[in-house]
Amino acid sequence: MASPWASKKMPKLLKATYLGDQEFLLEETRASKLLYFPGPVVWSLIFAVLTYLTLAVREGWNPRSHLWGNAIGQLASAVHVAKPTLALGLTLLFGLLLLVGLLRIAVRYVRWMRTVYAVTSRRVIVQRGILGRNFDEIPVTQVRAVDVHQTVGQRVLGYGTIRVSSEGGAVVGNEDWVGIPKPFRFQKLVEDATASIQTPQAASPPPAGPR
Repeated sequence: MASPWASKKMPKLLKATYLGDQEFLLEETRASKLLYFPGPVVWSLIFAVLTYLTLAVREGWNPRSHLWGNAIGQLASAVHVAKPTLALGLTLLFGLLLLVGLLRIAVRYVRWMRTVYAVTSRRVIVQRGILGRNFDEIPVTQVRAVDVHQTVGQRVLGYGTIRVSSEGGAVVGNEDWVGIPKPFRFQKLVEDATASIQTPQAASPPPAGPR
């Protein structure tokens, strides 16, 4: 059977200098974007549209916004407030909620960027941080189980939760990795590395020479 790292990958997310001389990257990933971004993006789009429509009613930019303008007019009559005043207040409110959505996107982007999960020919690694970086790891020889949990919704979206169990209760082995894309592929790579490091196939493949 071919070694699981027969074709070498150059790290793009993991700090390359963290790999040993005879260590090969098998897979690296961040959590799925579908875990972090749909909620705040939809929120921001809704309030961006509402902000524009309400401002358009106040300033008379878009004649097609007459339905929204009528709704604001009826509300203004119900609360006994001038329509332009109510439109201004709603514009500020929707603009504030839009800003909240954009801030949520920024915060989630930082959270998404800061954590990288990787499996190499020797270790399972979690890299955290953007400027400064911290590394938690499990040698693959200490991995005892790799569990995948996936709800129906997560299966449709293509991600799941992984827990790597290890000897000695290492930090990496006591937490769930939520939102891992293609979790069963990641599971198989960890299991293959765990099995292969104890066999001759775990050694560096010799360079291809002339036949």
